[in-house]
Amino acid sequence: MVNNLGRNSTRAFTIWELLCVVSIIALLMALLLPSLHSARSRSTSIICSCTLKQYGIAGIMYLSDNDDTCPDPNEWLFTRKSYRPDHPRGCRWHDQVFSPHGEIMRTSPEYQGKLWHYFGDGTIYPCPIFRDLDRSKICENPNHIRSIDVKPQYNYTMNGYLGTERHGGVVKASQVRDPATVFYFAEENSWSVRPNHPTFPARWLYSPLSTKALDDTALFISPSSPARNCFATYHSPPSGDLNRGSGNVVFIDGHVQSIDAEDQLRDGESYLGPAGNLNWAWPGKLPPPGGWD
Repeated sequence: MVNNLGRNSTRAFTIWELLCVVSIIALLMALLLPSLHSARSRSTSIICSCTLKQYGIAGIMYLSDNDDTCPDPNEWLFTRKSYRPDHPRGCRWHDQVFSPHGEIMRTSPEYQGKLWHYFGDGTIYPCPIFRDLDRSKICENPNHIRSIDVKPQYNYTMNGYLGTERHGGVVKASQVRDPATVFYFAEENSWSVRPNHPTFPARWLYSPLSTKALDDTALFISPSSPARNCFATYHSPPSGDLNRGSGNVVFIDGHVQSIDAEDQLRDGESYLGPAGNLNWAWPGKLPPPGGWD
């Protein structure tokens, strides 16, 4: 009689058992990956808002050091002396050679704007989401030079109504109607947001949020049609539509807020344009020309 106890009692998995294990692993991955992607997206958004918070702190420090006077929105990062035909002003946001923390800026004090030293000698980086997104985007600046690669260097711009009396702006922060409701710096798109975009649902947008893309260091919300600039719209975009997400804004009092694209529309029964973010941009204690609606 053969003693079965002496035989090797180990047994290999059957093909059906392996398939079941693989199926369970696949199911778990399908359940976990969206959560991991969502968590990663949230953490990146937090990084972007924290970076923008530093802009608010730098701006407040500048006010304290300069008798409550706001920097010129066109010279807070670069001076007008830095405007060169070989490096167009409208391409600065993606011009690696003329990067805020690059060699030219470090060795050319005459090019360094009012807030340059408040950022650790120009150490300014774009929001990671914007940086990764715009590697596949084009520059809408009509003066763009093809030889300048699109490598985002920054995407935060200053309220165009501060530091100047142009267009009804104010020079001093004490002239602002409410520091908690007027933005200081904001994220901006590198593309315009127009109503003829095929992904816009019916009646969502009748006039453009913006007719101009990121092309300088000032974000100007026009008080009348057509709209010029808008806050960013690429954070947490619904169904992947980058024109309908949200953007981060830091206000003069230093707090950061996320503003949805829909919230940038102006109120009105028959007219929704040109830009509801005028409510966050207009600094004066008197209403803008034509009123709020």
